[in-house]
Amino acid sequence: MSDLELAELAFNSLRYRSLRSWLAVLGIVIGVASVISLISISVGMNSQISGSLSGVGANIITISPGGLRAVSMGLGGAGGAQGEFGSSGLGRSSASSVISFDQADALKTVEGVAKIDAQVSGRATVDYNNKNVSLSVVGTDPSAFPESVGGAVASGRSLSVGDTSAAVIGYSVQEESFGNTSMLNKQIKIQGSTFRVVGILNKTGTSIGGSADRNIYITQKRAKALFNQTDKVSTIIAVAKNGTKPDEVASSITEKLLSLRRLTAAKQDFTVMTATSMQQTISSVSNTLGLFLGGIASISLIVGGIGVANAMFTSVLEQTRYIGLLKSLGARRNTILKLFLYEAAMVGLVGGLIGLALSFVGSVALSYAGLPSKITLELVLLGLGFSVVVGILSGLLPARNAASVTPVEALRYE
Repeated sequence: MSDLELAELAFNSLRYRSLRSWLAVLGIVIGVASVISLISISVGMNSQISGSLSGVGANIITISPGGLRAVSMGLGGAGGAQGEFGSSGLGRSSASSVISFDQADALKTVEGVAKIDAQVSGRATVDYNNKNVSLSVVGTDPSAFPESVGGAVASGRSLSVGDTSAAVIGYSVQEESFGNTSMLNKQIKIQGSTFRVVGILNKTGTSIGGSADRNIYITQKRAKALFNQTDKVSTIIAVAKNGTKPDEVASSITEKLLSLRRLTAAKQDFTVMTATSMQQTISSVSNTLGLFLGGIASISLIVGGIGVANAMFTSVLEQTRYIGLLKSLGARRNTILKLFLYEAAMVGLVGGLIGLALSFVGSVALSYAGLPSKITLELVLLGLGFSVVVGILSGLLPARNAASVTPVEALRYE
């Protein structure tokens, strides 16, 4: 028999045992849908991270006191320091590490650096229009602003050196925190001190944990007094010159700071991050999460495979006389083996296709629920291939049993 004829026989066998076949298919459907849906969350997170970082600006370099530790998945955006955390949104392992303003000023001499913004930041209570909100307030160097936030002023003006009671707010502060009310030239109170909103930033893109959109910017001098922080930099934002490679500039900054602080690389007590390195760090975490979720979901696919094996064993028993008839007519052992393997593979393929369709529905539902989800071609091929392989492996032992039956015994089987 040709392979096409064997496939047709396998299909007819499944059709005549529709209920048992669909129960076997159901296990594969649940397994494939679970695996693809959960891994798609990891893929979606990576895609969202890439989009968020592209909004930060490829030429932005963030220097934060303390060693890197991933206690927060936030990508605060350049200039988005959040209290204890640097603007990268990544935590610091040591609160005792301090970078001084003198050291920050010395970084201006590093080759490839266009501007340095030594920021002072913290959480503060902000009052406006009878609303009281806790927001991140960032003291910035007016000469480097707004380039250091990777955005531009949408309306109004930027901060100037002479500003003592002026503030520029992020897009989301106006749109979300204070009810979509035009705040330009309006007065707000930060920790009881009055400031006038002179500018509103363009939307730089939301990200996990926070962004420049959710910050209020005032001058560095005023922030020092507001947070009683005279010689302690919260975060340094370096803007690389056009035409330079930010990762190379970041390496030069690291060497300069190590020299200024008289440290070796092994004892480095600060973190230098570029958009590229930040993406690599967080993508590594999300990829690990994807493998973990996929591993959990694979358990349901294994259970589905057991169901396929059970259905195939039953199919072999039911068709024992049929197998004997085929062998008496000259069918070889290999032909019988192929017949049942094709049947098992079809169960896996049909289950994979239905599971894939359900995973697309699940991906849309997850997106509406606010969870990033993205199904790629590679993920589709992985799901289909995995389902067929599970089907074949599950049917391998029953198929071998069927092929080993002798014609005489098979024809005698009741």
